Amino acid sequence: MFRAEGSAQLWLEGELPSSGEATHRLRQVCHDARQELALIVALAERLQGGDGLSQEQHDQVATVLRVARDLATTMRNVVCESPAPQRVDISALVREVGQQAGLLSASYVTAVVDEGLTLECDPLQARRGLLNLLDNATRAAGPDGSVQLRATRTAVGLIIEVEDSGPGFGAAPPGLASIGLSVVKDWLAAAGGVLRIGDGGLGGALLQLVFLVPYTTRARAPSAQLS
Repeated sequence: MFRAEGSAQLWLEGELPSSGEATHRLRQVCHDARQELALIVALAERLQGGDGLSQEQHDQVATVLRVARDLATTMRNVVCESPAPQRVDISALVREVGQQAGLLSASYVTAVVDEGLTLECDPLQARRGLLNLLDNATRAAGPDGSVQLRATRTAVGLIIEVEDSGPGFGAAPPGLASIGLSVVKDWLAAAGGVLRIGDGGLGGALLQLVFLVPYTTRARAPSAQLS
């Protein structure tokens, strides 16, 4: 275990598990957690099938079901071979993660999305990557800040941007940003995208995910805005 004394000294007591042992423990946790998630799904489905729910409550239960199922699938993918890529509705996905980030954070989150955006990739990997980017951005922006999420079709392909009003890349409060970025990089490596990091117009960081998809032959659809 780790133990800290004051703010300057940190040392390790005991030994970390070997990589093989850590993998075995991770498989056990994923197995047990999927069983617990199955219970959450069963209870949520029972609620969803009952009477007396408002439309808002019905939508909230549907969100619980989706998140629980996605998490169970993610855990399955940890211990099994990842699924083959599929055509993902990026427009819908960006709107969903924008709404989720807005519910979880005190930051003001907006999303502007071109309709009809698709990408050949793992949908859960894409969702995890975007949620991690938004988690980093809202933490950087803080409770009084703002975050903008954009997905657009350009001459070079599909671009997803996450911009915040925080202090700039690398200057945000400490967290698990490095783990989150590793998730994003795995998604980009699998889907053929690149990550660009710069300064945004809101005063903080601007992260761009660029996918070289031949969209130029398709008509540009109007954008839909979420706030």
